[in-house]
Amino acid sequence: MGNAALGNLEHIGDLADESVGIAASPRSGSTWRTLPLPAQVYVAVVIATGSSALMLSWPTSFPQPLLFGSLAVFACLTSAWKVNLLIAVTNGSTLSVSYAANLMSLLLLGPAHAVLIAVAGAWTQCRYKAKEPYPLHRTIFSVATAAITMWATGAVYGWFGGPMPPLTSFAPAKPLVGAIGTYFLVNTGLVAGAIALTSNRTFVQTWRQDFLWSGASFMVAGSAGALAAVVVQRGDHWKAVLLVAPIYLTYRTYELFAGRLEDQKRHTEEVKRLHTQTVAALEQAREAERALAGEKERLAVALAEMTKLEELRHHLLAREQAARASAEDANRLKDEFLAVVSHELRTPLNAILGWAEMLSKGTLDGALRDRALQAIRQSARRQAHLVEDLLDVSRIMSGKMRLERTLVDLREIVRDALLVAQPSAGAKRIRIEFDGDRPIGKVHGDGSRLQQVVANLISNAVKFTPNDGAVHVRLCRSASSVEIVVTDTGQGIAPEFLPWVFEPFRQADGSTTRTHSGLGLGLSIVKNLVEAHGGTVSVHSAGGGKGATFIVRLPIAVGGEAAEPATGEDGLTSATAAGADRSLEGLSVLVVDDDDQSREVVATQLLGYHAVVLTASSAAHGFEVLQREHVDVLLADISMPDEDGYSFIKRIRALPASRAGSIPAAALTAFARDEDRQRALQAGFQMHLAKPVDGSSLLAAVATLGRMKFGASERSALA
Repeated sequence: MGNAALGNLEHIGDLADESVGIAASPRSGSTWRTLPLPAQVYVAVVIATGSSALMLSWPTSFPQPLLFGSLAVFACLTSAWKVNLLIAVTNGSTLSVSYAANLMSLLLLGPAHAVLIAVAGAWTQCRYKAKEPYPLHRTIFSVATAAITMWATGAVYGWFGGPMPPLTSFAPAKPLVGAIGTYFLVNTGLVAGAIALTSNRTFVQTWRQDFLWSGASFMVAGSAGALAAVVVQRGDHWKAVLLVAPIYLTYRTYELFAGRLEDQKRHTEEVKRLHTQTVAALEQAREAERALAGEKERLAVALAEMTKLEELRHHLLAREQAARASAEDANRLKDEFLAVVSHELRTPLNAILGWAEMLSKGTLDGALRDRALQAIRQSARRQAHLVEDLLDVSRIMSGKMRLERTLVDLREIVRDALLVAQPSAGAKRIRIEFDGDRPIGKVHGDGSRLQQVVANLISNAVKFTPNDGAVHVRLCRSASSVEIVVTDTGQGIAPEFLPWVFEPFRQADGSTTRTHSGLGLGLSIVKNLVEAHGGTVSVHSAGGGKGATFIVRLPIAVGGEAAEPATGEDGLTSATAAGADRSLEGLSVLVVDDDDQSREVVATQLLGYHAVVLTASSAAHGFEVLQREHVDVLLADISMPDEDGYSFIKRIRALPASRAGSIPAAALTAFARDEDRQRALQAGFQMHLAKPVDGSSLLAAVATLGRMKFGASERSALA
């Protein structure tokens, strides 16, 4: 494969070793005639392309002949540092450490001279101390591969804006990474293609199994070559010589690895020999068995017992391994659980200690003193609530957390969270601004958990904002959701870390010298809690030193109060609940749910409001009830056996209006995500009610659907 990097396979090896019908043997070799026709065409095309690349790259002058000669010698030397690999599909393939010299040539002399040096290294590796003589076409293929690879590497390096000679400093990371990646992909890809055409494997299988493992060493060699190039360009030639030591050490490491592979091969052959001897001994035993029938029967019984014992041993071993894996998993879950417990208990404790310290110093009086006492009481109650709900918190990772939902005013939630964060913000002289005076409606959620979400985001902003900075908290409303936006002027988030912000135990700076402490669980808890409420959370940052913005979106509760009506995607106003009647007398409601308890509690609630309630345990049963009974409002679950709620409502909407095709309907389901809400509305429901739903919200929703039913009837009568 030309002069490749550390870990790359340098020769094609026996291209026909794995081809169908041809015996693979390093001594037999693979001649041009033994190659399959596709492989012959492929090798010829690569050789022709490599020849063209070599001619196009041929330099017109040699301004630094001494440097060129030194790099050529270095490339040949490192190409001679090779080990033979025992890869079945590439018998005779070798692994060298020559890529550092090739990259040095590219950085110090340019692409044209680097192609010649790479070709020289490839030729040396193919001919110097070859384990077995190779046909000429393999050597030419390797040289052509080196020319193509080095030409493509130089082209990508230049395309990414890499500086050309003379080199004065490290090249930017992007050109170097591009050059190293191109060398790795082109070089290994060319050889993998040749091997795939002569074996029973696909190109992807060949490349992944035989070449992908070498990718990490490319970056090591490329970095060493780039460093050596800068050192040489600065005139520190003897320092550059020192870099040969790690390269040679890598070669010796791979030589030791190859030696172990050779030992393993010999061990395998010895096992095969012993296996052959064992088979022969068994054959002799069979001969003796024919002469001694009685002994044969006893031997068979003994063998059967041994087989049973072996099976029992394997079974016990499997059970032991499963038990150990289960114990390790349980230990990991325990550690994660304890970390979450520590985080959740410390959050309210921080507010208690902060306000208590200020009270003990006598710096608070009047309204601020009352405010501190109120914050301490609220934080203490919240901590007691968290202690009682430790089991629920431990289920965050598995999505089995229980929420105590009520109609919650987010303005109060944010104000309480600001009280929690105020002591730490005051200590750093950070200004916290809150923009949320306008009524935005209520959400259906767990107030304690939502306060935890906001408190975590604000405390996170305060934590990563320097002294005298600012944190801005804003509440706003869209068509169907409420947004909590927390913006800070802190250190920001690097682009490469943005995808991992909400992962547990992940921190941008995980070193022992990091500035900020913490377990890396806060934002992960925020994400799980928000998603449990059917919302989403996202983060935006322009980079280091430019602050960060976290946006939490929560769906507005059906029937949530607001100062001014706002029409959502359900076609309802947020003031519906406030104007709902306290009685559903005369209204016929059909409840379809496969869960007996859920169906019964909803029916009982509706009966308490004097509604006429019909129930069905499946979509099919509900469809039958609609056909024979008068129904004004439909409440249907989504997840049901045989037919779900989406299919059920679509089947109803296909009916004529006179046969319940236009009946107002609400999806009453535990699928509470925003995408579940959108899917329910698109399927044909007018409302989406997330379980568990309190009585007042259920009353408001049914009353609204009932008015839609009678409003449509009146319009039809007038028409």
